[in-house]
Amino acid sequence: MPSISIHILSIALCISAGFQQGYIASVLNQPYKQIQQYINESWVERTGENIPEHTLYLLWSLLNVCFPIATIFGQFLAAVMCKRLGRKKTALLASAAYIPGVLITAAAKWLSPAFELLFIGRIIWATANGINSVNATVWIVECAPPQIRGRMAAMQEFFMAIGSLMTQAIGVPFASDELWPMMFLPNIPVVVASLVLFSFVYESPQYIMEVENNPEKARLALAAYHGVAVDDASVDAEMRICEESVCKETSKSKAAKSGFQSEYSGVDIIFKPWKATDEISKVVREAAWLGVMVKIAYVFTGARALRTFSTFILHDMSHYSLEKATWLSFITGLLRVPVTLVPVFLVDRLGRRPLMISSTVISLISLVAMLVCVDLGENYKVGTFAGLTTLLLINACGIGSVSRFYAAELVPRHLLLSSVSVLTMVEAVTKILVEFFFYPLANLIGGQSFLIFIVPTAIFMVIMYALCPETSRRTVNEVLNEIAQRKKLKVSLPM
Repeated sequence: MPSISIHILSIALCISAGFQQGYIASVLNQPYKQIQQYINESWVERTGENIPEHTLYLLWSLLNVCFPIATIFGQFLAAVMCKRLGRKKTALLASAAYIPGVLITAAAKWLSPAFELLFIGRIIWATANGINSVNATVWIVECAPPQIRGRMAAMQEFFMAIGSLMTQAIGVPFASDELWPMMFLPNIPVVVASLVLFSFVYESPQYIMEVENNPEKARLALAAYHGVAVDDASVDAEMRICEESVCKETSKSKAAKSGFQSEYSGVDIIFKPWKATDEISKVVREAAWLGVMVKIAYVFTGARALRTFSTFILHDMSHYSLEKATWLSFITGLLRVPVTLVPVFLVDRLGRRPLMISSTVISLISLVAMLVCVDLGENYKVGTFAGLTTLLLINACGIGSVSRFYAAELVPRHLLLSSVSVLTMVEAVTKILVEFFFYPLANLIGGQSFLIFIVPTAIFMVIMYALCPETSRRTVNEVLNEIAQRKKLKVSLPM
């Protein structure tokens, strides 16, 4: 039975990372026409002329990609902050930064014609979310019992769906020329709730061992998170992992006891194959890149980008009325919430591979259906809505959920923080490119713009089926040994 401590930690991390990601990604979706109109009015007030259409499209794309761009900076900061300040202080500082980000974004309208505040507030907000997204993944992997680790991590997608739904629900009454700034403010009480929850959790035992070198305190934190006595066997096993990781950081000779004898850092192993040439580094490098491939594959299913632009797709591309498109977008968000609970119950029982592969196949079919229906015209708009809804729902209970933590289950503990930070940044760069180009491309060529998702999804589906190992209920060493065996390398890490 999961302990109260791990439940509090999981909820706090879900609110500070998953919920905020869903909120910031979707908050511009419902009032996109009103915000574009406000940008144009600001431009007219300053120059006396309407903003050129291509400039407006560019500014709107930039406003959307501010999120992943700033997220990259936050993910870089996360690696430094988590190491120096610990997981708990990092979470408190990053979560507190949401409040000025929200207020500045809302103030853009009230301080008209300062539409630039939309960018500044969104950058602060997204930077904080980048920090918390890395911190959440690392903290859960370090503290959650292995048998429920996937379930706890999968809850991030559920809370992201709630965050997205909240913005869409607020958007129905508040997506107007005067009221759209009010859409940002309901997030503040949620931030305060996460700050309160973080004040009741233990620091990560991994950080306690690395910085304080206090086995008793680390053991107490582990016992609380696992819901067992301090002398329980599960605590002993996790303490050995913590100690071995600390040994790797401080002494190469001691690291040999853990079975992981590569002398290179996580960055060297992942990005410098000409330097890290030993067989263990080869195995870890493939595992790490499989993890980031899954993250990139999720981006190219289009679920993230199309969720951000769902009202635009339904109104401008499929020719629903703006009011109907707003309601349909809300309905999709409403359906997405219960669907995100599917991996919470199945990801540790059914496994990661079946959820990833099956959802990618269905995503590909949905994208093709959307392309065809948009090209056929307004009479087939129901098919576009059905394809979009299927795409968003199937990703929420498949690769969208699993990709959040799958990469973290493929690398050794002492490389976890640096690897998660670096690989999440790679994912964010991909997201920037996809989201920046989709909106102007869709305005230019219509349904054919879905090809930027269809072709990569087909390729990644094959790679995933051929190479991705199952990680459910398995240690990192077991997974790495399987990869080594497939690559026919003489590597055998202790189980």
